[in-house]
Amino acid sequence: MSQKSTTQGQIILRDSPALGQITVDMESFFTFSFWLAEELEDMVAEQSWQAVAAGSRSSGRLADDV
Repeated sequence: MSQKSTTQGQIILRDSPALGQITVDMESFFTFSFWLAEELEDMVAEQSWQAVAAGSRSSGRLADDV
């Protein structure tokens, strides 16, 4: 069996001679990636998040410090 057939449907996230390979299932990776992108878009669209982001940028501090 060749190396190519055993890794079909997987993504190599890290390939290091010292640490070895880190592989994940391709479908699971893209499902997670798309979910994360949608969550970030929703967070940015919320008014409360925009206020926190604007406040931390203008004061140079996190909103919890205010």
